[in-house]
Parts: sequence; C-alpha cells; structure tokens
Amino acid sequence: MQDMLEDIDWMSREERALFDAARAMAPMLAAAESTTRAARAVPQSRIDAIQDARLIDILQPARFGGLQSHTRLFSRIVEEFAMHCASTAWVYAVLGEHQWIVASYPERAQVEVWGDNRRAVVSSSLVPRGDAKRVAGGWLVSGRYPFSSGCLHAQWVVVGAFCEAEAGYRHQRYMLMPVDDVTIIDDWRVLGLEGTGSRSLQLDDVFIPDHRSIAFADMIAGNPPGVEVHPDWPMVRAPRNMFAPFSQPPVVLAQARRLLAMVTDHARTRISRGVRRIADSELTHAKLAEAAAEIDLANRSFQWNRAFAVDKLYSGVPFTATEMLRTRRDTVLAHRLVKTATDRLCDLMGASFVYDDHPMQPLLRDIQTGLTHGIANVDAAMLPYGRAMLGLPAAPPV
Repeated sequence: MQDMLEDIDWMSREERALFDAARAMAPMLAAAESTTRAARAVPQSRIDAIQDARLIDILQPARFGGLQSHTRLFSRIVEEFAMHCASTAWVYAVLGEHQWIVASYPERAQVEVWGDNRRAVVSSSLVPRGDAKRVAGGWLVSGRYPFSSGCLHAQWVVVGAFCEAEAGYRHQRYMLMPVDDVTIIDDWRVLGLEGTGSRSLQLDDVFIPDHRSIAFADMIAGNPPGVEVHPDWPMVRAPRNMFAPFSQPPVVLAQARRLLAMVTDHARTRISRGVRRIADSELTHAKLAEAAAEIDLANRSFQWNRAFAVDKLYSGVPFTATEMLRTRRDTVLAHRLVKTATDRLCDLMGASFVYDDHPMQPLLRDIQTGLTHGIANVDAAMLPYGRAMLGLPAAPPV
C-alpha cells in the first residue's frame, strides 16, 4: 500500500535529494518515537539534524539563506517523518511552515528574525485568544495561548489577536515577537502527540511594533507585505487558507496508514476466543477492505489537492474562491474517512487493544489528538462550501 501512495515521481533531482535525506532519518525516528513521547518533547539534537539536512529551509526565502521551494515538497517530507514518529513530524510541520509565515512580514521583521541567525525558527499559537490594544507604534497583547508546538526550539513566536482597525471593524492579525518576551508554561500532559511539547505561552502586555504585525486578511488574499520582499517566489503569494491545510494533516493520514498495516499483520495470526482465526472470517475481509479504501481515498485526495494547489500557484493563474473552499472541504473529508476507518479497525481487534502496552494505543491516541485540530473542523469547512454552491455570499468572519 505504501508504494501506491509514494508520490515522489514529480520531484526534481534537488528535491529528491532532500526527500532522500529525510527518508534516511527513518531508523533514528522510529527507534526514538517512544522515548520522544515519554520526554514530552522532540530532542534539540533531532531538530539540529533536520536543520543540518536543510529540511526546515524548504519554505524559507533564498534571501535569508533558505531554499525558497514549495509546499508540495515540504508536506511530503512531513508525511514521510510521520510514518516513523508522529511528534517529530508535527513539530517539523509547524517549524517548517512558519518560515513561510515569517516571509510574509515586512522586510524589517524578516531581517530581525533571520539577519543574524538564518537558522532561527518560529512557533505559534494562531487562534486569537483576546484583543490587542492599539498604542503608539504598535500593539499590546496579553493572554494565555495554548498548543504552541515547537516552542522549546523556537527563537520567535507568532500569536493571533483580534484588533480594532481605524475604520472601526474587528479583524485578526498575526503578531510576531521574540520568545524571550513570553513565558512558556509546562502544561503539555495530554492524550496523544505527547512528544510535540506543545506548551502554552503567557503574554503580559507584550509590545508588538507595527512592522511585526500583519493582517490575517492579507494572508488569506495572498497579498501580504512579503510579496514586495520576495517578488520572484510564488509561495509568498500563496493564499493561507489554501495552503495551510497541507502542513499538519499528513501526520494524521500517515498514522492511519500505520494503523492499517499493524491491524492487517495482527489479523493474519489472531485467534478469536481461542478457537477461530479472524483471518478466515469474511467479516474481517470486508472490514479490512473498507478501512483500506477509506484510508487510501483520504491520502489520494489529499495528495491530489496538494499537487493541484502548487501547480496552479506556480502557473500564475489566480485561484477561484471555490477552489480554495474545496481544499478545506476535502481536507476535512479526509479526516472523517480516517476516523471511520480507525473505528472499523478497532472493531476488528476486539478488546485486545485496550491494554496500555498494546502497540495500537499510541497510534490511536495520536490520531484522536490530531483530529481535534481546527483544520479538521467539519462546520468551518462544509458550511462555506455549501453557501458557495448556492451562490450565497460568504458569511462574515467571527
């Protein structure tokens, strides 16, 4: 099954070299996955190794030492990492994607982040948790911001905030600040993805100068200030709502593939109630086939949307509103298929997987935790697409 979903034929020689470097890390990731969970963090040495291989440079602009590549390659490497260590893949997804976010800021902010340290990385907590106060030259931001994956490795952080514009309407902005301006709270004791170290950030009237603040609406439109800084790089014009779904979802999709392989192996030899091999049961055959179809469709749909988005971005043809809504719709549907397939595979295993030391447990916890991410929110994806189908205007942002 993995060969059917390889998705590497499109890579250039340079891209394949980066992917092969990521694949070469598989034994290290697999051997340390359980200790990464126990430590509740990816070790800095692993982040250093990923940086040494230039894998975090993929979505970093060339002007600041990056490779200035594209999301298809980056997302495919997230997927590969996730086949061996979900937490490492998740942290890589965050740190790698945020190089693209920083490239969207005004030039002055980018120089502050990378001018003296091209290996600087950024964590985040992007859901707005409160209102920013307007002050001379910038904003003051306070609040507790959870789920900051990769914050233990970051030199900078980005948080979302609601702001009052001069015109009087409420809008969202991304606020960029040094990690030393925030307090990291050790509260990451969770169901799954334990090794991501996704701790909370506490902000107490942190000052954000104007040049380190960008409007979320500009990122959605693919027209942030960074377009003027990197005019020759299509990725900086990528609409955020179209491309952000390609970062974390590969982790959940890969865990589903791992789970399917594990259950299939168990089913070959498992004896039900001590008398019958479940491999001889037609019910087993049907459930395995249905789960495989759901997981295969989820992965194929995701890979198709990823390829379509990058190809069209680099063609220079603008995205339609329906195309952008479709990407989010299909990403949510892929998550739903994973959930259904996971339930089906659990049914096949009976009660055997309920023990804490069963090898299915970590995969199930990682899948369940990954499915809580906002990118899997059904209503946020399906309602806008349904409105568009009926020719209704987009609902106002909340």
